[in-house]
Amino acid sequence: MSTLKGILIWAGFVVVAGGIYVWLFGVQTATALIVRYKFRGFPDVAETPAPLSDLSISTERHKVVSYFGYEFELPWDNVDEAKDKTFGTVHVTYFRSGDVFWFSTFPPRDFVKEVMKTEKLTPKDFDELYGHGAAESDYTFHEKMLEITPSEITPFISRTKAVSSAELLLEKAISMPKADSGIFSVETREFRGFQFENPQTRPSRITVELFSADGGIDVMFLQKAGVPEISQREVNRIIQSIHKIPLPKSS
Repeated sequence: MSTLKGILIWAGFVVVAGGIYVWLFGVQTATALIVRYKFRGFPDVAETPAPLSDLSISTERHKVVSYFGYEFELPWDNVDEAKDKTFGTVHVTYFRSGDVFWFSTFPPRDFVKEVMKTEKLTPKDFDELYGHGAAESDYTFHEKMLEITPSEITPFISRTKAVSSAELLLEKAISMPKADSGIFSVETREFRGFQFENPQTRPSRITVELFSADGGIDVMFLQKAGVPEISQREVNRIIQSIHKIPLPKSS
């Protein structure tokens, strides 16, 4: 009888302890397990921004171009101008080598507003979910989003942190360009942003997202196989030369 009583006492203890654990850490534990399962096939989601190791700038011959109120330098002179295309706020430059350069612009807080609209959040709700100041700019939100990794969601963080981190990871997985070889912080005189992919690994696409109070810029380098690789020095030449210029006055 005493053995049965002991078993019941221990069973009761286990049930109570389990109930307390579920009450305190159930949401976090479930979220951590779901996150690890959901993102196991997306290794780049575990990447976080690192400083660029190569800040040198190409001194090759260059071509000065301007689109949508911005001027910058292309460190190549083999532009196939007959193929150039502009649509909306996007300009695509083709080179005789087969490489392609994409330049596009977007208004301030464009990404933040889209997330608010999709998730039906007010600015207050947005800050409560993602942290104070997250709604201030696209750069602030991207920084928070890119810094989060699946390993940061554990059973022992707060419920609020678990939920917001899972949401940030989902946004990161959906919106982040391919970054198998890394994410890198970028800063110029007018912009702060992020570069996705290391040119040394010769990816098919290198993406740079730049942000300022006046709006943002997306830059993409699409590389054709079998031609000389685009170097970090050439990427830097373009990024560091981008600056705002006055738009021509309409007549």
